[in-house]
Amino acid sequence: MTEREAYIQKMEAEHREATARFQELEAQSDLAESEDELDLITGAKERSDDFHREVQALRHADQQDWHRVKTAAEKARTRFMDHLDRAGLQWDQLRMGYRREREAELRNLGAQMDQWEAAHQRTAAEDSLLTRQEFDFMKRDLLNTRSLLLHLGHARGAAWKQAREEYEAAWRDLRERSRRIRADSPTDSASPLSLIPI
Repeated sequence: MTEREAYIQKMEAEHREATARFQELEAQSDLAESEDELDLITGAKERSDDFHREVQALRHADQQDWHRVKTAAEKARTRFMDHLDRAGLQWDQLRMGYRREREAELRNLGAQMDQWEAAHQRTAAEDSLLTRQEFDFMKRDLLNTRSLLLHLGHARGAAWKQAREEYEAAWRDLRERSRRIRADSPTDSASPLSLIPI
């Protein structure tokens, strides 16, 4: 193999390598956010084509044109490589920016989910407490009110008047507590206390 053939093969290999770099950038062109960034891809394609043409010209150059074509190929290679370097840096920044935006979105969504979970846990704890409070309240006070009503049914004369006053006071207290609990409860309609008239 002559020195000239070896040089042509070296330039072809460099063109293939640079083209692979270009194709990597081109595959990420959806990251481009502006015309300038898209122009980097277009410019790289043009410089790739220039470099390819100059390498092909090397194969067909005669001895007299060899040095001129070789110089043109070197310039085309340098322009292509420089352009790829600039585009590569730009794409690194675009990728990092994209990643930072997605990380921020994920952090934001994670924070929202943490808030939802905390709100759900708080609501569940409040509902649990309220349900237990309602249940204890109803069990104790309804049993007491029922007992007073039963006593009222057996009372006569002055004892009946006293029993009636005690029963009505217990009933008012039961309704007032029910009203307060329902006012604090977001699930008013689901509460067993909603059955108690105010």
